[in-house]
Amino acid sequence: MHEGDLRQLERKAWLSYQQDGLMEIAFGLLLLFAFAGSVADRFHWVAYPLLLLVGPGLALAKRFVTAPRMGSVRFGPARIARKRRVVLVIAVLVAATMLVPLVGGGKEWLHEHPTFMSVALGILVFAAFAAVAYWLQLARMYVVGLLFGGAFTLTEFLETPVPLLVAGALVILSGVVRLVGFVRQYPLPTADDGSR
Repeated sequence: MHEGDLRQLERKAWLSYQQDGLMEIAFGLLLLFAFAGSVADRFHWVAYPLLLLVGPGLALAKRFVTAPRMGSVRFGPARIARKRRVVLVIAVLVAATMLVPLVGGGKEWLHEHPTFMSVALGILVFAAFAAVAYWLQLARMYVVGLLFGGAFTLTEFLETPVPLLVAGALVILSGVVRLVGFVRQYPLPTADDGSR
């Protein structure tokens, strides 16, 4: 089998492995937790720590929902390198988001330049998702990035967290639709399947 054929097979396996909708559900939960932390003072101290649990929760869901249906999949070094690039780019963008107000003069600078900050935040958020979409070859992440970036921009610009709620609900809904389709397309193997 040619190397090009192997790459095509690996790409097909990768895309099938990512069709479960779990990533969208996880990202949507991030937005909903951010929304809850913004509107509910009593929930504030719970919502933001919950953000840290979304990543491990996604990994567990992949392990117990996706892996039993798709089997244990090991991707090549090029695929692993792509994932590392995504992590690096996101880390740089997060650092840049935090450094801009610090270099500009802290909270006073933020209050003096609300429009710039709302647009810049939306662009940085979208850029992070564009990196995910490009390097992980998941085109639908561009759409998720637009929803995320738009939600953060509108939240800052309109001074209301409602866009976080709307975008989060849309992303979760798309993830649930994908998950239902995935579970139907790839049912759990039975004992009879293993004996054949």
